[in-house]
Amino acid sequence: MNYIKVKGHSNLARNGSYGSIVNINKEEIQAARKRKLERKQKEKDFEDLKNDVTEMKSMLQKLIEGKDGSHWNIIIGSNNYSSY
Repeated sequence: MNYIKVKGHSNLARNGSYGSIVNINKEEIQAARKRKLERKQKEKDFEDLKNDVTEMKSMLQKLIEGKDGSHWNIIIGSNNYSSY
């Protein structure tokens, strides 16, 4: 490719074919790619966490409802359990 240096910016050049300005600093390009990968990983981790919480809520709801669909009113700290 034919690059023309941008005056006053040692890390930028103009693409001679398209006229676009590109960063030619390899370290900055690598750092930007790394930041992008890290951001995408954090987004994936967050989505995984949301899915895990949704799954746990569903499992808890099934435990509360019981297999036969009946609901139990559980009073914490007491042995008084009543069906409703």
